[in-house]
Order: sequence, then C-alpha cells, then structure tokens
Amino acid sequence: CVSAMGGCGDDLDWRMFPWRDCGDSEFCVKIIKKVGSEHNIVRDCESSLMRSTRHRLLMPNLRRHGYCLPARKNDAYKPMDTEDEKVMYCFCNDWNGCNSASKISSKVTIISIVSAIISYSVLRFI
Repeated sequence: CVSAMGGCGDDLDWRMFPWRDCGDSEFCVKIIKKVGSEHNIVRDCESSLMRSTRHRLLMPNLRRHGYCLPARKNDAYKPMDTEDEKVMYCFCNDWNGCNSASKISSKVTIISIVSAIISYSVLRFI
C-alpha cells in the first residue's frame, strides 16, 4: 500500500488493507520518503521490491528485523556520499504484515482474548 491511500500512513489500518502473505520474501519492508515536510510511505514485500531496479540499487545491503536504514545513493559523481537520509528502508520478519505492530503486542492481544474467554466461562458457571 502507499500512504496516499486512506489507512496506509504511519498508522496502518488493517481493515482497509488485509494482510498479504509475502511467500518467499525474507522481510516485510516499509519505505519512508521525506518530501519537504511530508512523509510518503510504501509497504511491500522484499521480493516484490527487488524486482524493481530502483529498489535493488537503493535498498541497504544490511537487512535485519527492526532495522531502519537510509537508502544507498550509488552516485558515480560523489562516491563518498553513500547514504540518502531522505529515504529510509525499515525491515521486519517476525510475521507477514509485520509493518504495523510488534510480535509482542500481537501475542499480548491473543493472550488477553483467551484469558477473557476463560474467565467469562468460569464465572458463568459459578
């Protein structure tokens, strides 16, 4: 999804954009591009982005869960200027659709729901 679409900004609304299985991708990727005072956000699977020459050239070589790193510049005229701070690539790989919540928060939610159901069932029979 792209931030120009409703519900796809910094706060992702999964009701509007259901989870997508990234299949062979190692990471979910969130690209944050600063344009003036605004931030444009793109979310996609690593394998989809790597099909694009632009992303293959810009995506940082170091990719780890939880890392947000600046894009590479690859400027032949300025070889010492290696990073583009206006474009950030963020990576996660703990579950598909992981660009919106952490693994811990999703586990806490599941545990809370299960414990609420158990509590309700026990109290109903007392």
